[in-house]
Amino acid sequence: MKLRHLAAPLLIPLAMAGAGSAAAADNYPSRPLRLLVGFPPGGGTDVLARALAVDLGKAIGQTVVVENRGGANGVIATAELAKAEPDGYTLMMTISSHVTNSLLYPKLPYDTFKDFAPISLVATSPFVLVAHPSFQANTVQELVAMAKAKPGFYNYASPGNGSTQHLSLALMNLMANIDMVHVAYKGGSPALNDLIAGQVPLMFVTTVQSLPFLQQHRLKALAVSSDKRASVLPDVPTIAESGVPGYASDVWFGVIAPAATPKPVIDKLNKEIVKIFKTPEMKQKLATQGAEPIASTPEAFAKVINDESVKFADLFKKTGIKAE
Repeated sequence: MKLRHLAAPLLIPLAMAGAGSAAAADNYPSRPLRLLVGFPPGGGTDVLARALAVDLGKAIGQTVVVENRGGANGVIATAELAKAEPDGYTLMMTISSHVTNSLLYPKLPYDTFKDFAPISLVATSPFVLVAHPSFQANTVQELVAMAKAKPGFYNYASPGNGSTQHLSLALMNLMANIDMVHVAYKGGSPALNDLIAGQVPLMFVTTVQSLPFLQQHRLKALAVSSDKRASVLPDVPTIAESGVPGYASDVWFGVIAPAATPKPVIDKLNKEIVKIFKTPEMKQKLATQGAEPIASTPEAFAKVINDESVKFADLFKKTGIKAE
């Protein structure tokens, strides 16, 4: 089942070069940079941001300070970025919920598609569709057959309504034409605990979260959510190759700036960030987090944002998903 595009992709503004922007870029950077993170310290986004901050600081000859502005699924930090001076000294490590927040919360204090300039994608991380060992299905094909035989019977957990895990499984529901029931928890840990205890049968978790429990046989992996197999789980098939053609939904990470940041500054940052995420050292750091590098041009990042918006707008319309 393919998703229909409901509208032409929104246009993400790349950085606008104003008068004197070339001169500003020549002198840039002349002081420390701020790298905002919309989540608390210690999480995957924070770890990735801190790794980038160290290497980017060395590359540009200035300190890059990571500032955590956790809350509201990244909205607080994103709102702060929208108000920042567009001079290249305030950036943000954002994730794929940057797009879905615009669909969940219609009254955001910023415009997701006009107020920011993409700099580069930096990494992607797939989810693993895991099940309790007692669950009858061992493959996505078996799961789909069971769900079609008993619509509305099987449950799946997520860290909360509108979370990336929730939306990714809702997308699988839609594309596989099945009806599994969403059970929203207040956070990933309670959901994972109930999954391990057998209170719920299915859940999407990150590769890093899944590995210890897979190795201990406390969970079993049915598939990964990305469009290609995960390097840390090479024997686990993708959902697309397991009977749901065209399916792909993972978490991406990228760096953005305020929309009016001069294009020469954006280009300078992009050049350094792309070099960093192509190094063997950064690839190894990402591998420990179950992520893979995907450095890109600003234009390619803008296309990902636009495409994700269309895909999830279709999902929201067909499923009626709303913020609680």
